[in-house]
Amino acid sequence: MHSLRAMARLALLAPLAMGAACSSSPTQPCTGCDAGKADRPGNSADQAPSADPTPIPDANSEAAIEDQALAFDENASLDQTDGFPRDGSDANLTDAPLGEAAGPSTVPDGGFLLVEDFSDGKADGWRTHDWNEAGAPDNDWTVFVSDTGSVYSEGSLDKSEWHLAFAGADAVTDQIVEARLRVVEFYDATPSFVAALFARYDPTQDSGYFVALRGDGSVIIRKRLQGKSASWATGVDVGIAPGVWYTVRLEVLGSTLNAFLDGKLIYSVVDNDPLASGTVALGTYGATVEVDRVFLAQP
Repeated sequence: MHSLRAMARLALLAPLAMGAACSSSPTQPCTGCDAGKADRPGNSADQAPSADPTPIPDANSEAAIEDQALAFDENASLDQTDGFPRDGSDANLTDAPLGEAAGPSTVPDGGFLLVEDFSDGKADGWRTHDWNEAGAPDNDWTVFVSDTGSVYSEGSLDKSEWHLAFAGADAVTDQIVEARLRVVEFYDATPSFVAALFARYDPTQDSGYFVALRGDGSVIIRKRLQGKSASWATGVDVGIAPGVWYTVRLEVLGSTLNAFLDGKLIYSVVDNDPLASGTVALGTYGATVEVDRVFLAQP
């Protein structure tokens, strides 16, 4: 009986390409499904996996096994106090609304709330956080002229903290964010190190959704809540490589999140406890990145 139930559960999880199942309802993210040290700066105590419960790894995925070893920070308990309820229910096992998003949404006339290509050599309206310094300005985000023109760049290959920059646009609920970016370098070729595009980012709470390009070549959507992140399932290997330009889009429509890479839907999840609203943001952890354009729009 236990085996049949497990098989049925796995069959219903569908983060569009590959992924290991969470031990809770996939409409709630779990800190252990695909957690890497990228979520939050930590210390040696962060290396120990959580004892309750143990996520189910993909036996054929070295990245998944590595994620298990780097799984949890010292405060990431898997109960209601963590912000990600885990009631063990088998109800609502609809991780990805397959076929719902055939392609990127069309932005209507007047739908663009922010469009930035940094061609004037400035990043007016953008603010930065250095969360290791309690909100002090992060001077590693700068605009400079690269081989392709003006870019907004985060140039610190730092594996100890997140580097975040967010647009000072009005907070909105349903939104489309898109950026053309390239990772210059990852600290290491593991899922722990990422360049990220955020939607519904609330800088006062350090909360939002993000699609991450990771050092092992994979992409994933995660939910960040007060500085701690969680996943619905493992990442999708799409061959992300440093030095390559990608057009990354994250659409947050109600409780549905769709991630696109170069116009192709690659990851989709549903959050039954969605974040309210926010703006667009960019982030790195153990990676350096260049962004030559970014926009925030309402569908």
